[in-house]
Amino acid sequence: MKRPATLNGFLDQGCTIRGEVAFSDLLRVHGHVIGTVRSSAELLVGEGGVVEGEVVVGRLAVAGTVKGKVRVKEKLVVHPGGQVLAEIWTPALVVEEGGVVEGLVHMANGVPLDKGEPTS
Repeated sequence: MKRPATLNGFLDQGCTIRGEVAFSDLLRVHGHVIGTVRSSAELLVGEGGVVEGEVVVGRLAVAGTVKGKVRVKEKLVVHPGGQVLAEIWTPALVVEEGGVVEGLVHMANGVPLDKGEPTS
């Protein structure tokens, strides 16, 4: 059984981070991140949260907005009201009713979490 994720950080509404963000377990974003978000763990983009740039994570849940390039090793879930406007690489994609995905989607097992493009 997998242990519950430990919250490493929380970016609230009204806060903006520019640059590279790295974390080890769970990051919740309700503010604005412009740049690169990188982790082998889980990123949660909450309602009102916006991430623009490159997202390279183990798991991604979106109830806000993600724009750019997205690489997810395990699973991407877009909740109602969530928007992913990006080129996406993921082995599993769940778009709940009311969620939006716009962009090219590559679905394959073994999505690498490096800067290189996954091979088909």
